[in-house]
Amino acid sequence: MAVVTPVLHRRRPASGVTQFGPALITIVLGATMTLATVQSIIASNWARGLQVLLMVAVGGILVGAGFAQARWLPKWLAHSLSIVLGVVWAVNRIGPLLGDALPTWKDQATEILIRAIILMRILANGGTGEDLLLFITVLALLAWALSYATMWMLIRRGWSWSPLILNALILLVNLTHASPKPPAILFYLFAGASLLLLVHQSYLHRANTWTAAMIEVPDLLGWRFILSGTMVVAVLLTFTTLLPTRITSAQVAHVWQRMREPWLNIQNRWDKAFSNINAPANAGGGGFFGGRALNLGGARSLGNELVMEVRSVDGEDKPYFDYWRATAYDRYVGDFGPGGLSWSDTTGQVAAATLGLSQEERARTPIEAGKSMSQLDIVARSVVTQTYTLRQSFPQATLFAATQPISVSVPIQVKHSFITVDGKTVANYTDTSLFSAQSSGVRTGMEYTVESLVSAANKQDLRQAPIEYAPWVQRYLQLPEGNQLDRVKARAQEIAGGASNPYDKAEAIQTFLRSFPYDEKIPFPPEDRDRVDWFLFDLKRGYCDYFASAMAIMLRSQGVPARLVSGYAGGEFNSEKGLYEVRQNVAHTWVEVYFPGYGWQRFEPTPASYTTLPERPETPASEGGQGDASSDAQSPLFMGRQMSLEELERRLAETEGNISDPEQVKRLIAEQEARERRVALIRGGAIGGSVIALALFAVFFLRRPSGAGAASLAYARTLRVARWAGLGPKESITPHEFAVQFAEHMPAQRAPLVDIASADTRERYSAPTERRAHAGTVEKAWEQLRWPLLGTLLTRWAGMGRRARSRSDERRAGRRRAGNRKRR
Repeated sequence: MAVVTPVLHRRRPASGVTQFGPALITIVLGATMTLATVQSIIASNWARGLQVLLMVAVGGILVGAGFAQARWLPKWLAHSLSIVLGVVWAVNRIGPLLGDALPTWKDQATEILIRAIILMRILANGGTGEDLLLFITVLALLAWALSYATMWMLIRRGWSWSPLILNALILLVNLTHASPKPPAILFYLFAGASLLLLVHQSYLHRANTWTAAMIEVPDLLGWRFILSGTMVVAVLLTFTTLLPTRITSAQVAHVWQRMREPWLNIQNRWDKAFSNINAPANAGGGGFFGGRALNLGGARSLGNELVMEVRSVDGEDKPYFDYWRATAYDRYVGDFGPGGLSWSDTTGQVAAATLGLSQEERARTPIEAGKSMSQLDIVARSVVTQTYTLRQSFPQATLFAATQPISVSVPIQVKHSFITVDGKTVANYTDTSLFSAQSSGVRTGMEYTVESLVSAANKQDLRQAPIEYAPWVQRYLQLPEGNQLDRVKARAQEIAGGASNPYDKAEAIQTFLRSFPYDEKIPFPPEDRDRVDWFLFDLKRGYCDYFASAMAIMLRSQGVPARLVSGYAGGEFNSEKGLYEVRQNVAHTWVEVYFPGYGWQRFEPTPASYTTLPERPETPASEGGQGDASSDAQSPLFMGRQMSLEELERRLAETEGNISDPEQVKRLIAEQEARERRVALIRGGAIGGSVIALALFAVFFLRRPSGAGAASLAYARTLRVARWAGLGPKESITPHEFAVQFAEHMPAQRAPLVDIASADTRERYSAPTERRAHAGTVEKAWEQLRWPLLGTLLTRWAGMGRRARSRSDERRAGRRRAGNRKRR
């Protein structure tokens, strides 16, 4: 008789991976997919210090894999422990970014908690967050959660699509908004690992089905699946590499802009919480949102909603038209790789380096409402007063102003650089890139007033301005290294090379650029081209960002300092209201050129219908040359000559009341931060106390006792409240005696008190069936008792307070009587 040997099969759980080999492959592929996603965020350079995310993610992978494999560990306990471990590990990795002043984990965690409380207070008041450390902390916790969840879903639950989609969404969001783009190899790693993971998980499920059906599975079949999957994945990735990577149709770009508007609302909320990350800051459908970077991209589409109303008047109370600036950009970055070029604002970095601060968002000088900011360049300038009434909220606290602000009616923070005069370092408010509200935020209905020095210089004076530039101006001549701008420089030399002074060079380049057509529906620039070169020699059309960038770069190549400024271009004058109505579709970028003594002067290279050329007369209006501005008491002009740069800077350093000394600025920053911490601690303590009180209230009064132990729970709560009220029983008293005694203070609730006490006794000493029979009675009694119980507690507390005050008053009166007797 033949012996039949049955096929042995190992049953596996309905979900998850149990064998060591398949589990190891799953862990490796899942870790590769997740780490590629996290590394893409790091490579996007949203903020300095993101390198800590990688180690945080590795920790999440190890903990997630270990907890998922330990099937004896309940999921609720595993997730709870993961949260604790994630916070501890994230703080441990982020701690060194706080510096040597906070060496212990406890100090570092406390500092992060305080910063989080301050951020919540700022956001609650409508302001914007600017703490990059909290941004890194949030990303670190997200990296941990992503890594842990990926491992748990893959190993414990046996899911493949859910972790893949989760990682893919995060990668897609990052790739969509990051600039510069992460290296392409990270996408290929993610795609390859995720596709192989699908192949591997599919094989595991098939193998499980075959084994359950008593079908023998060859030992090397799994590796054959992986090998075949690798070949297919390689073919797919090669094919996708050949596909177009950018939207080249203006119509398609416009449709895409409309489709992504819901996501923009979420993005704006994120920008509000972390307003100073290295995020793109081009104007979108909602209008202008200032930021630390301005990227040149494809088509744009602006709305027509009212943004703000501006009442602007000169010294004679006449309407004054100007552009309303928000952010100035000084550094031009040319990049041949993905993401292309961008403009960035490095003024904060310069200030932080001068003050010795590690975070540039802390280097902004706080200025009180109405406090004046002295300026270096006041030749041919007059004061214009503007009152802004905002008709929409902004995700950042940036304030708008005309040209060169000298005072603002609300407390502000100013991002500016410093200069050195006679060995002394002082604040340079002429080199200011941003004004932001301190705490009130920038919300609909907000109104504030700005006084600005606006230029009245004529062309003749600007042509005669000095061409010596102080050291702080040199960064406005910066150009990227390399030869990508050779054609741009040659074209600038061809257009402006014959001019003998910076002003004529600026006018020549401005006139040249205004011959190009204005077009908002342009394709996205190619990745391997410099944007300005592409605009000038291939596209030859575009919108304000391109025109202004081209003019600034061409001027810099000619040795003329220039910068980009973003904001709004004037608006329409409403004669009935006597103000300018500024709408989203005039969000604009223009050029400012620096002339020593005369300051920053606006130029307009964009030939759009909403733009205007600055009005400058050819020669002075009178023989005096500068009118009032020529007085030595009011301006740096004296005896027909202009003061030297050193004399101009000395005038600024000697101005009374000027907040200029770096130590003074650091002291103001420290005082403001200390005030914010005190307020945050007080509010945080109040909120924490309220939360604890509400939690206790919910536990003791809202939750109904039911099921086993219901009577004991209700009796314990009643006993606890009695003790809080100072009516607790003696140790020897029985529950029934306590109920009768306590009922003397709550006569209307005698019945439910006795019911609960009796039920507690029965529950302790009766059979289980009898306990369940009285569960309904206990629940009904507690329903009648809980609110009167709370009222009794509050009444007793109020009475104890009155008695304490009465006793205190009696003691003070007794001391006064004793003193009177001694005096007699």
